[in-house]
Amino acid sequence: MDEREVGDDEFLDIAKDPARARALRKSLQRLAGSGDETLREMAREVLTGRVGLRQAMRTGAYREALQESATLGRRAYEQMSAEERRAAEAQGQRQLDEYQKEIDREQAERQGERGTGKKGAAARHHSRGWQL
Repeated sequence: MDEREVGDDEFLDIAKDPARARALRKSLQRLAGSGDETLREMAREVLTGRVGLRQAMRTGAYREALQESATLGRRAYEQMSAEERRAAEAQGQRQLDEYQKEIDREQAERQGERGTGKKGAAARHHSRGWQL
């Protein structure tokens, strides 16, 4: 996607914790590349910040497409055996745990950059050889 995307923080009020917010953002990224034109459009609108997720859910065409997709997902889940469900739920929890580890690493890196006065690659330019 060429446009700037919103961050995980955009979804904290809905997701309630950083790992779930990241999972929601990544799900929207997958939808932005999906074969369903309506879901693709909705996801891109939300990810670029042109439309909030709650607003998108109140938009008839988006809501209907999401409901249809959710119904298909629920049916697939209901057709799983108890063992398959447990495995899928465990995989989901592992993914949330991995997202939380990523978030923790990113926060530690930001804290380290603040502690050393570095602000990332863009701020690493030094004014050697010239003065004001």
